[in-house]
Order: sequence, then structure tokens, then C-alpha cells
Amino acid sequence: MDTSGEPGASRSRRRWPVQEKLRIVMETLEPGVSVPVVARRHCVNANQLFIWRGQYRRGELGGISEGDRAVKLLPVQVEQALVPQPPSSPASEAIAAPAGCMEIQISGGHHVKVRGHIDAEVLRVLIRELLRPC
Repeated sequence: MDTSGEPGASRSRRRWPVQEKLRIVMETLEPGVSVPVVARRHCVNANQLFIWRGQYRRGELGGISEGDRAVKLLPVQVEQALVPQPPSSPASEAIAAPAGCMEIQISGGHHVKVRGHIDAEVLRVLIRELLRPC
């Protein structure tokens, strides 16, 4: 569609630098943001912005893909055991299994601390029960 008002004049296409596309796409990845609203704010067609988002997810615009942004890391703290260990002989070291301590904080206020040998199956059941809705 010719919007210049002059017969025979053609409308030129805007060329977006990759960094500008990436900056606009990153805006749309924030929680609760509307893609059409961002598109209007930057004078971009919303369909074009969805195309750029697809290019971003496929790694064609550079940067980190949306799938990588979805990964959430949980804080972990490793501490030395505060329980003094009795002196051991080389023979008892070969027999004794190392004692462990695990502390788990789950959203909703649940907190579990396990000392000694940690049985994987028991721990799995415990966590499943803590995460189960009441």
C-alpha cells in the first residue's frame, strides 16, 4: 500500500539492526508483557515481532534462547558436618560408609533435615509427600 500520496512512489522497508530486534524481543519475554503492546510502542507490526521471537528461539538472532531463560537455579549451600568424628583406624575407614547430612527447604514452609545414611527411596517418598497438595 502506497502511503506517500504521490503516484508511482514506493514505500521503503525499514531495516532493523539485529541488536535492535534482540532488544525488542527481550522486552516481550518478560512475564505479563503483551507482544502487540510492545510492537505498537516500537512501531513494529505484531506479526513481524512474532517472527523475530521465533528467530530468537531458533538462535538466529544470537543471545540466549527462550528455553534457556526458563531454567531456574535453586540456591544450594554445602556445609561441613559440625559433629566431631571419632579417630578411626584404616580398617574402620574401609568398613564405615560416609555419613551424610541433607537439608531441604520446600516452598510452603516445609523444611527437612536428614542426617546419616540417606536412603534414596525414602527421600523420594518424603519429598513427594511434602509437595503433595493438602
